[in-house]
Formats: sequence, structure tokens, C-alpha cells
Amino acid sequence: MADKLDWLDKHLALLRYITVSDAVKNENYKVRPDLADLFAGVNGAEEMTFKLAKAEKHKEACELLAYVCHRRAGVWWAYRCILTLLEELAQNPAVDRDIAGIAASFDVTVPDFAKVEPPVIPPEVIAKQEEGRAFIEAKRAEARAALDPEMLKYVENAVEVAFQEFKRVHGIHPIDLMKKLAEKCKQDPYKIDPNSPIFQEAAKLKAQLGAVQKQTIDTIKSVIPPKVPEHEKKVRDDALSAVYCWIVAPDEENSKVCLDIGNECPDTPAGLLSLSAFWAFGNLMPGGKQVITTPPGLAANGLVQTLLMCALHKGGTRKVKERYQVYFDLGVDVLGGKDNWEESLAAGKAPHEELRAPSGSGAPSGSAAYKRWKPEVGV
Repeated sequence: MADKLDWLDKHLALLRYITVSDAVKNENYKVRPDLADLFAGVNGAEEMTFKLAKAEKHKEACELLAYVCHRRAGVWWAYRCILTLLEELAQNPAVDRDIAGIAASFDVTVPDFAKVEPPVIPPEVIAKQEEGRAFIEAKRAEARAALDPEMLKYVENAVEVAFQEFKRVHGIHPIDLMKKLAEKCKQDPYKIDPNSPIFQEAAKLKAQLGAVQKQTIDTIKSVIPPKVPEHEKKVRDDALSAVYCWIVAPDEENSKVCLDIGNECPDTPAGLLSLSAFWAFGNLMPGGKQVITTPPGLAANGLVQTLLMCALHKGGTRKVKERYQVYFDLGVDVLGGKDNWEESLAAGKAPHEELRAPSGSGAPSGSAAYKRWKPEVGV
């Protein structure tokens, strides 16, 4: 009985299509090949939705819901998802990257494994070597003392004769050669010449890259106008207002408004949802003498892409997977009839206006855009 009650609590009443096959036939819904085994033997849209959610595939569950849900409820659902994103961004706003910083530095970072560091001799090794040198010196002095002085002098004279012959041939006394070698060893073996040709070529290459970077940034800025936050916020709010107006009264006039405003910002969640509401109306030529039916799946795909844009949006407090789980839970509440627009309509104020109006600001209840609403509570 508990399982039955749990099913009743999650029953999705606002479905346009009851089966997956109906969504495939009428909305061009595609079952992904990698999910074919999961769909095997299940044709009920509601059952399949919860099966996907149980498998923690909330993104895929949301996509299926978008194709089988009642279009008006689906637009309200996506509208509510955008509101959750706005709540996230209020806590952690998105920060746009300045394109002027693209490739601003051309300095090459050498990984640790490729670095060549001068060898460092441990102090204990040096101490041991000094000890050995002192021992050899002591033994040498001891041996010299034990030798016959005349014999020692004779040997030293003979060695000097050999050294002088070496100097005659090579131009340097062996002792001086040893001293010179010792001085050479004291110098830095890794000394780098800053005037080396490789550094000169590197400087030229860096200058060329800098010129290309500047040209690239100038080109991007010339074709992409700078963002104006105030304008973007206004367009977003206008799109949300148009969407809410359509939800309350999905007529021809409101559909045309959604089309016009959606075309101003189709690359934003609110703008794409505004276009999705227009597609959900079903007529691509509102006000025309002939009805041009919206292609199958266009409105549903608009909802899917709206949720994807929300999930991938920069900033906020949630990751993509967490957002899709939130969106799925919202979808269940909306399609189950728990979450709808009745309360906001009765109050005369759209939910997104509640988000943007500071508490106690004295903001008017309801925008001028909503004054033509008809009392349709319960629709």
C-alpha cells in the first residue's frame, strides 16, 4: 500500500503523450542508442521517466518529460527552472571573461620533470671529501719526511725538467694548468648567454604572437558588441514577462509577443524559452489567413535546449548534475499539478518580478504588460 501511495503522490497528470511510442511518432522523440537497453520493455512515458530518474539519469528524464508533457505546463516548468537559476546567480553571479586576457602571456612554463637543476652536493659528502684530502696530505708529508733529502731533491729536479719540457711543447706549466683548471671548475657550468641567437629568435616570435593576439581581439570586438548588463537584464525580464503572459493566456497575440522578444535574445535561456512558447502555440504565422503548423518536436526541443542552457550557465551554486536533479523534481511537481501559476495570477504578480523586486521596495503589483490578462485562474 505504501508503494501505491508513493506512486499516487508522483502521478503525472499533465502529459500530452502517455507512451514513449506516441512521443516518437508525434514529436520525433529519439531514444538514444546507449539507452536502448534501459527503454526495453517499457513504453509508458511516466514509468520510463521515473526509471531514468532512479538510474540517476535526470538529464535524460527531463528530456523525455519535455517531449511528453502538456506544452503549456512544459513552458511553465522551464520558466520555473529559469527562476531557480536566477536564485543561484543572486548568490554567486556569473563573471564573464575579458577577451583581452586571451593568450596575454606567451611565457612557456617548463614542467618540473623537464627542469635541469645544477647538482647539489650534500654537506656530509663534502665533509667526507675534505677529511680524505687531509688524510692524503698527512700521508704525503709523512712520506717526504722518510725520504733521503738528496734523493728527494734529485727527483724533484727531474720532475721539474719534465714539466719544463711540457711547457715548451704546450705553452703552459703543468702546475699552472692545474690551477687554471681549478679556477674553471669554480665558474657556473650553466651560465647562459642572454645574447644567444635562440633568445633573439624567441623575442621576435613573442612580438609576432603579440601582434596576432591584438589583431584577433580587435577582430572579435569589432563583430561582437560589448555587453550592457542593464540592457541584458531588461531584455531577459521582458522575455520572462512575455513567457508568463503566454502561460496565463496562450493566445495568438501573446504568441506573437513571445516571437518578437525571443528573437532579441535567442542565445539566453529566457529568450529561447520565449521562442519555445511561440512554437508551443502551434501556429508559425499568428495573425495570418493560413495556419502553418509548428513542426513536430520543435517546441519540445526548445524546452530541452532551454534546460541545457540553464544547466550549463556560468556562476550559481550548483553543478550541472545537481541542476538537472532540481529541474526534474520541479517537472514532477508541475506535471503532477502541485506547482502551477494560479497563486501568482491571483496575486497579480509574476514570480520573476518577486525575484527582482527588493523586499519593501514598494514596487507595483504587476507589470503593465499583464494588465490585459483575463481572470483565468484554474485554467
